[in-house]
Amino acid sequence: MKKIILFSFLVLLLNCNKTESPKLEQSQNALKIDSKSNDSIALLALTKNLYQWNETESKGQDFDVLLKNENDSVYSEIDKTAHKKRLEELRKTNLFTEDFINNYNKVALKIDEEMKSGALVYKVGELPPYGNGANPWCNCQDRPDNFLDKIWIMNLKQDGQSVSYNWSWGDGLVYNLKAMKEDNQWKINTMEGFDYNSFVRSFQLSDDFTGNWENGLVILHISEATLNFEYHGQCMYSYPIRKINDNEFEMIWAREMDCKFDNGTNKTFGLKKVPEIGKSFAKYKLENSRLSVEYYYKDWVKKYSQEVQDKVFTPEYSRKIESY
Repeated sequence: MKKIILFSFLVLLLNCNKTESPKLEQSQNALKIDSKSNDSIALLALTKNLYQWNETESKGQDFDVLLKNENDSVYSEIDKTAHKKRLEELRKTNLFTEDFINNYNKVALKIDEEMKSGALVYKVGELPPYGNGANPWCNCQDRPDNFLDKIWIMNLKQDGQSVSYNWSWGDGLVYNLKAMKEDNQWKINTMEGFDYNSFVRSFQLSDDFTGNWENGLVILHISEATLNFEYHGQCMYSYPIRKINDNEFEMIWAREMDCKFDNGTNKTFGLKKVPEIGKSFAKYKLENSRLSVEYYYKDWVKKYSQEVQDKVFTPEYSRKIESY
């Protein structure tokens, strides 16, 4: 009889444990969800505080520059005094980690180094020869009315000691941030608009003809060995190049293509002197931050422009402002 009672007690105990386990598991899951929700609320508040400060309280400029002489047409260096004040301002907001501020300073020092060397030419009245032409704080040109009320965050992802996430205010804009806790407070650790490598890649160095150039119709993608003509994103013609020096190269005629249509470069227009495969077609020279061209087949270029397509082979191309 005692054995039966003991067995019944054990069965009852096991049943109790089975019914309690789901409740315990549910409670643990609830804690995780609550914790994530609290972090989401804190990160949304951090993001809105960031842009509230940037819109209404920020006083300094990013990477302010100086003229060596009052009448100079090219800026000479970063304004160190203004930059130091900017770093102090960033710290006082209590919105940014020291890693963010150190990276921000690193970007400024690199810009300063390249400007002083003459490799980075920043002309008065022109856009900076770095960045993507947009406001790095949002990678945008303008902000909508009441934008703070429209900001939401998404795609939270743990990344080591930090959390990576995106924010948006609609209109197709999505911006990436990383935040981490410093002194038990969420702070901005990285922002896509101030990514060091992206800034360095965007430098339009005065002694480097590689990169992307445009004339309003075609885009030239130039490497150390190849020049690619891109038409409307649907057609690419590739030409070898022969480097003359750091600022000059020759384009070698070819008919290599990845294209849905023929660009008509095989036409002769009844001329005797026409481009020949394997021979130099033009000389490109980088000067004053623009790419100028001397065509060796001037009559053919003129006929091509008149009868096939104007503004392909132009005398000059400007550096394409990239978006990262």
